[in-house]
Amino acid sequence: MRPASSCTQCRSRKKRCIVPQLGRSCSLCTRKNWKCDLLNTATSFDGHGPARVGLPARPPPSQEVVQLPQPQTTPTTPARSPNLPPPAICNELVDIYFDLIDEKQIIMFHRNTFITAQRAGQVPDFLVLGMIAAVARFSNNSFFDGIHPWDRGKPWLKAAIQAFYARSELIDLASLQGSILLSHVAYVEGDSAQEALLASQAIRMVQMLRLPENLSPDPIQREIEIRAFWEIWMIEHWDSGRTQIPRQLTVSPNFKRPLEEEVFRNMDASDPPERYSEANIEASGLRQCGLWSSMLAMSEIHLQVMRFNDEIVQNLLSPVNTRLRVREIAKMLDGWLHGLPSHLQDTPENRHRYASRGLGREFAVHWLVYHHQSQLLYYQFLNQNVELPEGCPDHEASMYADRCRMHAAALSQVMWDTHSVPGMECLWSPVNGHLLVVASSILLYTLLFDTDDKSIARARTLLEQNFIILLQFRKYWSYVELSMTRLRAFHRACQMNSTKENFSIDQWMIDFLNRYDAQISDRYSDDIRPPPSDAQIAGGNAPSVDLWLQLSEVRR
Repeated sequence: MRPASSCTQCRSRKKRCIVPQLGRSCSLCTRKNWKCDLLNTATSFDGHGPARVGLPARPPPSQEVVQLPQPQTTPTTPARSPNLPPPAICNELVDIYFDLIDEKQIIMFHRNTFITAQRAGQVPDFLVLGMIAAVARFSNNSFFDGIHPWDRGKPWLKAAIQAFYARSELIDLASLQGSILLSHVAYVEGDSAQEALLASQAIRMVQMLRLPENLSPDPIQREIEIRAFWEIWMIEHWDSGRTQIPRQLTVSPNFKRPLEEEVFRNMDASDPPERYSEANIEASGLRQCGLWSSMLAMSEIHLQVMRFNDEIVQNLLSPVNTRLRVREIAKMLDGWLHGLPSHLQDTPENRHRYASRGLGREFAVHWLVYHHQSQLLYYQFLNQNVELPEGCPDHEASMYADRCRMHAAALSQVMWDTHSVPGMECLWSPVNGHLLVVASSILLYTLLFDTDDKSIARARTLLEQNFIILLQFRKYWSYVELSMTRLRAFHRACQMNSTKENFSIDQWMIDFLNRYDAQISDRYSDDIRPPPSDAQIAGGNAPSVDLWLQLSEVRR
């Protein structure tokens, strides 16, 4: 009899049946936790034809096998994916992911239902592997002894990408989540080509799934789908501003906003569906009062600020139109700030309340992004003439320059206050290092040109604190070394030319402010100085604290 080339489940669904190893269930049945006809049979199928008895099935021809460290198993060890580390390690790292990154950087998982499914082995490998790749750098487990935090994620990212491209369902919610998660990890690992490819797939999947209009009737999955849409929408806005690539996703005022964070977190699969009916949610205003619902407007402003600064350099706007555009965006920022409900305002009471509910980091993200957009918008006024052509004082320019300095100080203080509290560290993204570098360059302006002793002393303190935080970030994220290299370049420029010209909005400055994933040359030379190598860092040859503290000693 001709051996079966696929199991009953795959044949009935007209799916490709892939058996990764002789005698095991096919990939689809394993992922869906179904009983597979091919389990423990004498033949295996690799997707191209029956494999001969006694030979292991070949992997898909386009996939390179990744060798990962595996524990010794015994006949009593429960069956699990051969790609994953031991269950205890998986569980630890998934928990770290939800503590440090989920709802701070990526907002497309529901913690309780994901962890329940992951512990039961019902989550696709590429999602678990992607989380491991993102957070292995933070683990204190002896499993990673001898591996530098910068290097821990690389093999797991490679395995995750292989698992992602070997999946049986090409377009579904898990695939969308995987493309977004792996795009993020590829980005922080410096693989810009892989990041762009995965992000592009995520955009097309959102369009093919018709999100966020075509939503699941299940309340939890519906909210996950809404969050996944807005996550890739925000990613596209930030990437479009950085890369100047046109956007593809459009939104409608009718699109549902993310549910308030604590309500979303507390949703349970056993809840009656009517509890989270859209009528009840709308009546309670739960789509308008959350942190991430408020953040959506900030992503739109971010794109406008970055494009505006590019237009200034390209001389696309007259001085009059430039000032009008500043007023327009400033009005948006002020409108966002004044429109916040009382529970979202930056007060000590709100900071304490969100921290006590386990949402302190999320609250910090809210304000870090606001201050960053503001310092980017007003940066151009640090080198503006404070007099109008008629000889009158330009009070508006002076006000905007003061705002720039105020927001840089506020961003630095939020970062320090958050990072100084155990369990609140700002580790969710290496891009936080870029935010600190921009703020530090503005604080350096205060040291150079301010005459008020209190302002100078505060700027010096904030600069030192920023450096301490950057060093902590650099322990985990190699990407942060690039940010620190950029600040060193800025510092060298100030040493070579201690005038306000260093703060002019020209192409060098746009690269410094906007292209935060790229190296920059010295401002007054064509040499690009690469960050120190791993060997230099390990050997103690990286820039020392004393060198960096020169930033706080610079004066006219």
